[in-house]
Amino acid sequence: MAVLLYGRVVPRAVIVSASEHKASFCFEQRLHRPEEYSSVMATRRVVRGECFDLHYSQAVGDRKARLGLIVPKRLARAASLRNAIKRQGREAFRLMAIEMRPRDLVLRLKRPFVGAKAGDSAQRKVWRTEIEILLRRLPSQSQ
Repeated sequence: MAVLLYGRVVPRAVIVSASEHKASFCFEQRLHRPEEYSSVMATRRVVRGECFDLHYSQAVGDRKARLGLIVPKRLARAASLRNAIKRQGREAFRLMAIEMRPRDLVLRLKRPFVGAKAGDSAQRKVWRTEIEILLRRLPSQSQ
């Protein structure tokens, strides 16, 4: 399939990033119901960062690692800001989920972002770096 880009027809494979083929963030990798979130939070296992907390619990059965995101409106007022934070969390998880043990994770924003803009690439890199560090700090053995 070809796509029209800047007046030229370009093959679709050129536009797609290389990482898109290696990993995905599918339906089975998400926490959906409030009970799933509360069960992870109830285990009280957490890796703390400056802006985020990463709660985790061992997954039940033969599941893949799953992620849930909590970005409260009171801590990030603008919807675009909340969406940008969630996007960074999903992308970091998506790329690291391949080598991750089966477990349920909840990434929670714990500190307000005052004056941060969703379009600020430097701020997005800070969020992404912290999220990746938290994912790497998860214990390798199930506890």
